[in-house]
Amino acid sequence: MKKHAYLIMAHNEFHMLRKLLTELDDERNDIFLHIDKKTQFVDQNEITSWVHYSNVFFVKRRKVFWGTYSIVECELEMLAAAVKGNYHYYHLISGTDFPLKSQDFIHDYLEEEDSEFIDFHKEGDKGDLFLYKIKYYYPLLRYVGKGEFNGVGKRQDFLRFLKKQQWKLLECQKKIGIDRIKKYRNVSFYKGNQWFSITHDFAEYILSCKKMIKKMYRFSNGPDEIVVPTIALNSQYAGRVKKKSLRLIDWERGTPYSFINSDFDELTNSQAFFARKISYDEEPLLVNRLARKIHDNKKLEKKPLVSIVVPCYNVEEFLPKCVESLIGQTYINTEIILIDDGSTDRTGEIAKQFADEHNNIYYYHRGNGGLSAARNTGIDIAKGNYIAFVDSDDWVDCNYISKLYAAISDSDADISVCGYHKEEGESGIVSFDKTDVISPKRAMMILGDIYPKENVLLVIAWNKLYKTSLFSDLRYTEGRIHEDEFIAHRILGKADSIAVITDTLYHYRIREGSITATDNGQNIKHLDLLDAFNDRISYSKCMLYGDTLIYMLYTFVEGMKILMLKYSDEAIKNNKILDSFRSKSFEILFSNYAFLNKYLKIELLRSILKTKKYRDVVIRNNNEYELTEGK
Repeated sequence: MKKHAYLIMAHNEFHMLRKLLTELDDERNDIFLHIDKKTQFVDQNEITSWVHYSNVFFVKRRKVFWGTYSIVECELEMLAAAVKGNYHYYHLISGTDFPLKSQDFIHDYLEEEDSEFIDFHKEGDKGDLFLYKIKYYYPLLRYVGKGEFNGVGKRQDFLRFLKKQQWKLLECQKKIGIDRIKKYRNVSFYKGNQWFSITHDFAEYILSCKKMIKKMYRFSNGPDEIVVPTIALNSQYAGRVKKKSLRLIDWERGTPYSFINSDFDELTNSQAFFARKISYDEEPLLVNRLARKIHDNKKLEKKPLVSIVVPCYNVEEFLPKCVESLIGQTYINTEIILIDDGSTDRTGEIAKQFADEHNNIYYYHRGNGGLSAARNTGIDIAKGNYIAFVDSDDWVDCNYISKLYAAISDSDADISVCGYHKEEGESGIVSFDKTDVISPKRAMMILGDIYPKENVLLVIAWNKLYKTSLFSDLRYTEGRIHEDEFIAHRILGKADSIAVITDTLYHYRIREGSITATDNGQNIKHLDLLDAFNDRISYSKCMLYGDTLIYMLYTFVEGMKILMLKYSDEAIKNNKILDSFRSKSFEILFSNYAFLNKYLKIELLRSILKTKKYRDVVIRNNNEYELTEGK
């Protein structure tokens, strides 16, 4: 068996990296992974868990800056680690690349090959004049890369200063006639796209040139695109070089262009082995479609079983309409699980009668434990491949399950989400503006802003269809209100992707007797919301979602302001709620100080040191805003 080594340079986009590793996971492949040292929250154990057949080797991390010699150093270190395995081919790819061919195709194609697949062109080809990148010295580029540094602060000021000095130094070199190329009259320089698929012999040859590479390119500009093609075409391996890198990279539409879902046909019709680049955070549907195409997956005609869990508590007036709407689903293969949470009216009797009359309805009685406990019982009982939750005083359209399942089936998502109708009292429609497939990273970003309607649509439980496997290690938090807020980030964060549709298929009503309706927002348990946001902050301190942490911290502050507006002066006084705000703010400040920006530090300190005054300011600002909006 001729094995291949994949050398992967990753920076962030860990959902994309997970999808990439899943596609490369093959006993014929080993993976050598470098993750930029600038990246926080790297979990090597989690990454290793993503593959089952390949070996994963982590290369010593270093800070990598775009367009600098640090990229070459990283490539050399990965090659040095990999050549010990004497692989047939070495593929250098990015963590945001994705294969366009199956591993069977790639291995079969290269089985008897001994070519070096390297993109290259000469000075002036394609209008590219690149020799200036090695003609002059760029000693400061290694510290600043090619960043713009448009932000505020002393560090950004200093980096802008270094960058300015670098270009001043360049002009000085031009004036005095510096020309480093004179030393290498016998070398013909070539430029390519950095990425390659090369043989073991050539990989070893590159490593034998390590000292020469450092001497020639350490202070150059963009050496990663010059080193490998120049070495190859000035060596005994020149005759083995094929002028293609087996990558589809579009430099016409970007630097490079990031492919989107509408490029699917272009990608699948390409002869390339890999596409660079694709963002799973932005284009999960494209990646899922490509994966399906690679494996030529055929959809099973038989519809999987869907479990519909209905927690019931003292809803004798509303339960019949709810259950009848579920019986009338156009999607046939369902089980309806009615959980009687210790009702004291005729709810249990009505639910049991439905179960006696329909062979796909099941009745279970339990002691009163609240909505979360009832849902958890339903999860434990459910036998379906997919699961949905419907509150017993609500109802759904007849195509509720069929449309939600179609959204999952068409996109290979793990969750689908629809809009809903508000019924009785405050009426209206809450729905998405467009049908889409979003990544869990994007879903987490939406959770990081509590004001848009999309936040509510992603948080609530009952407008969704889930893969049941998502609940393998998750349950609703019992004994709390705002139970959906406690689990939303964990269930969305665990999903592979989420399909959202514009259809409004769920009918939601607030009835008398619910906490929301009866306490007018004065129940002290509403402080549970801040605990849920705190949990969301903790959850974000990880490799996949570290970029969303700052947004979750903002969510806590904004959530506290909303509660300060919600609670009356009387409730604040009687329940010592200001003390609760103070202690919860202190916990956030103490536990997350290193991640807070200046604004959040000031807000939290004010809410701790002068809590009453802080609330007064929040109320005044809100009143001024409402007056302005009223005008």
